[in-house]
Amino acid sequence: MNWLIVVLRLLHIFAGVFWAGAIFTLARFVLPAVAATGPAGQQFMRQLTMVQGLTKTMTLAGVTAVVAGLWLMGIDSAWYRPAWMGSSMGIVLSIGGLAGIGAAVVGVRSGMKAARLGVLFKELDAAKGTPRPELVAEIQQIGAKLGSGIRAVAAMLTVTVICMAVARYVVF
Repeated sequence: MNWLIVVLRLLHIFAGVFWAGAIFTLARFVLPAVAATGPAGQQFMRQLTMVQGLTKTMTLAGVTAVVAGLWLMGIDSAWYRPAWMGSSMGIVLSIGGLAGIGAAVVGVRSGMKAARLGVLFKELDAAKGTPRPELVAEIQQIGAKLGSGIRAVAAMLTVTVICMAVARYVVF
């Protein structure tokens, strides 16, 4: 038994399942609930992402899934040999891998936006009385971009999950 492959597969699968599951849950259930509940929803989201660390954990899971996946693909393909990469399985895994890499890039960028949002929320908390309109506008703008980013990552991860699930069975 090759323990490296076992460890890489476990890392890839568990990180990928967590990452995709968290993104799908956020996109389909949490974000609409946050939008519908106004300030209470925003407070919940702050707790979930900034205090509980969901953003950092999702970023770590995404990067782990991508790195382990690239390493596994390198091993399977004898380090990206053209014959394997041009096979049906190689092509389908490449499409899924590229979608996963795209999701990770958008996810990391979203994580940076979330960090900026955390700074703005601290500024908002420190403001006595009515907050500056520019501060509120920037918070709303970043929040909208984060929602769009989460939906984009969910779409890319849908492609990734489908490709990973069917790659061994697709023949063309």
